[in-house]
Amino acid sequence: MLLTTTCAGCGRVGPSPCPGCVGEMERATPIPVPPSLDRCRALLAYEGPARELVAQLKYRNARAPMAWLAGGIASLVRPGEVDLITWAPTTPERRRQRGFDQAELLARRVARDLQVPCRSLLARSPGPAQTGRTLADRSKGPRFRPLRRVDDLRIGVIDDVVTTGATLDAAGRALRAVGASHLLGLAAAHPR
Repeated sequence: MLLTTTCAGCGRVGPSPCPGCVGEMERATPIPVPPSLDRCRALLAYEGPARELVAQLKYRNARAPMAWLAGGIASLVRPGEVDLITWAPTTPERRRQRGFDQAELLARRVARDLQVPCRSLLARSPGPAQTGRTLADRSKGPRFRPLRRVDDLRIGVIDDVVTTGATLDAAGRALRAVGASHLLGLAAAHPR
């Protein structure tokens, strides 16, 4: 039995994203680099079909656009720039509620495209989601605990959306504390 796919951006039957949505999506503008990172890049401007595509992945487990998003994120990484990929995890509670962690799904696919290992390096402490919080509250960021030493490794850290950079900064601080030598933040989207 074949299941029909629909575009996560507009709902049309066919590939996800469909050619029409791809044509409407714009590349992200340069991102201010969070203090704990060396570089930070995002694939798309978080608006229009790109916003819907990421929201469908994050909240509805729409995996059809995963290969397309991961391939685009992987294209932002220069050859030899990272030794491995990890992600800024969601809280255990949200993972249980959703049944998945969208940043992990992206990270595993990006790592496969780059042909580098993907490792779980961080645990996120319970706390409120960044989504919907004020700028001041977002700037405090979530808390992460490193799971192992990463001495002298160049690490790509994946998040779905980088808004203020607080999540990637908190992840970067935790990874620096256990020896990361170079940190590249990577995201599917960034608001203008």
